[in-house]
Amino acid sequence: MSPITDASDTPSSIFDQDNALGDPLDEVKDPAPTDPTTQDLSPADEIQSYDLKPPPPSVSQSNVEALSERLFSSDHLKAILQDPTQASRFNAFLRNYRPQDEPILARFLESQKATKAVEYANAVAHSMGPSLGHDQIAAHLDSQFEARSRRTEEEVVEEALPAYITYRLVQLVTECLVKEITGNNAPIMREMVSGLAEVYCLSDPSVADNPLVYASEEFYNTTQYGKDYVIGRNCRFLQGPKTQPAATRRLIEAIGAGQEICETILNYRRDGSPFMNLVMIAPLYDNKGNVRYFIGCQIDVSKLIIGGRGLESFEQLLTQDKAEARFGEKEKHKTPLATMGELGQLLTNEEVEVVKKRDRSYSRGSESSTPVRPGTRDGTRPQRRILGMESAQERSLWAHPQLGSSGRLPGVYQNFLLVRPWPSLRITFTSPALRIPGLMQSKFLDRIGGPPHVRDGILDALSHGVSVTAKISWLTSAQAQAQAQQQQQQQQNAHVHHPSGGSNPSNDDFDLGGSGVGGGTNGSHAGSEGRVRWIHCTPLMGSDDKVGVWMVVMVEQEDITGQLNVLAKLSMKNLAHHEAGLGSGGGAANHHSVASPGGAASAKYTGNRL
Repeated sequence: MSPITDASDTPSSIFDQDNALGDPLDEVKDPAPTDPTTQDLSPADEIQSYDLKPPPPSVSQSNVEALSERLFSSDHLKAILQDPTQASRFNAFLRNYRPQDEPILARFLESQKATKAVEYANAVAHSMGPSLGHDQIAAHLDSQFEARSRRTEEEVVEEALPAYITYRLVQLVTECLVKEITGNNAPIMREMVSGLAEVYCLSDPSVADNPLVYASEEFYNTTQYGKDYVIGRNCRFLQGPKTQPAATRRLIEAIGAGQEICETILNYRRDGSPFMNLVMIAPLYDNKGNVRYFIGCQIDVSKLIIGGRGLESFEQLLTQDKAEARFGEKEKHKTPLATMGELGQLLTNEEVEVVKKRDRSYSRGSESSTPVRPGTRDGTRPQRRILGMESAQERSLWAHPQLGSSGRLPGVYQNFLLVRPWPSLRITFTSPALRIPGLMQSKFLDRIGGPPHVRDGILDALSHGVSVTAKISWLTSAQAQAQAQQQQQQQQNAHVHHPSGGSNPSNDDFDLGGSGVGGGTNGSHAGSEGRVRWIHCTPLMGSDDKVGVWMVVMVEQEDITGQLNVLAKLSMKNLAHHEAGLGSGGGAANHHSVASPGGAASAKYTGNRL
């Protein structure tokens, strides 16, 4: 029973309780060092007792560096090859874009089969029980064979795997970029892929050490380096302790050879924090085919790597790592069936057919075996097969390897222009896909049709150095010439003097050190109907804080999936050849050099879109 208390001693409300307790300041005393109920602990135990051991942040320096190591690891390669769908994509990529790596991958797979066969033999021997207290070993690999297998594995991991990872990330980023530029991107994708079509830098290889001469504002924000530090330096300052040496070597070799390159590389900001950088670098050619500058496009894809959000194979690997960390290391001795399953995943279709053609009467007559559906493992349902899903998109995103080095960038960066700052606004450099007669050194605004307010808004943004994205009507060469003649007639009637550049560009026309003259006019293009395009214009600033050049990314008509318009490729190509035959600059096609603005398009640059 509860003890009976005097009602007069018990307060009836919280307010009476305060009065009954009196002023708390009258009762203040020095508190005891510890609660009376706390047990006496040693100093070391006391520290541990109050340590809640919070987990590290999901995005930390060690986390991103560790993810980079796992991303470009042999375990990731094996995870790709063990999944039929991922292995099919990987093999298709090598077949289409890196055929030189196919024999190396074949040797690696054969060595893996031999290794798994030995593991299976030892697993069977282990299942038979120990002999004289020791595990039985049925077979072992020759040391020379192991060394040769390791060299083959390293070659695939250092070359083919990074190229495939970059290839997959470019596919994902391209769709995000197209949706961002066309105004259809989802906020979650904008958060996962930051700095969409905003991070650029431009270097000058004619100067010692190929220093940066222009960079966009978002480049400074992403790297945390200021203008005074960036301009005049080689961009190797972004490298750090865990940057992949093989990726650095490929970048150096490509730039030294004046070739384009795409890499996924671990870079570091000024505060030392790492980030996964999807880098796309392309040479900028003048009218004689000489490399004048390099344009670098960068995208922070760290959030696509964390958790494997952007790569299914990497997500599977990280899930496996978490399971091993939670439930312990892999078992030392695998069962024969588990090892046989791993070996079976490496078999080709022909080898699988050989296994299937064994005497089936044994398996049908055996009552001790459990029936297993053909094509399944342990009676489980087979994975869905994906067939013919990559051909159209992949061919449009990447140039065929037979084209060789041509300065092409994949994905949305297939179509870009570099335009001089206001008041010139002349197109100085273009991507290879846009190198068509009459485009280089022409006036950017002469190519823009559609409503006058859109064109006026673009001119206002470019003249004030403000980034702008617009849906426009892109005029063909003939339409631009007609509009220019109409504007010239209007200006003559209005007695307006408008200087324009000559038709034969000199080397100075490709020097970005000066702005030139000859910007767009204010003539009306309301009646001009061209092809619907989206343009995304970003200024690159120099050491004087002034716009040195505009990077203009052009996106074609978008379909429901956000992919580039592939169906119009042939018609665009035929139109470009047709315009070249109409004498928009004259001259037969030159099959050995880059097309000049006054001549026909070179066979080196095929697939023109405008």
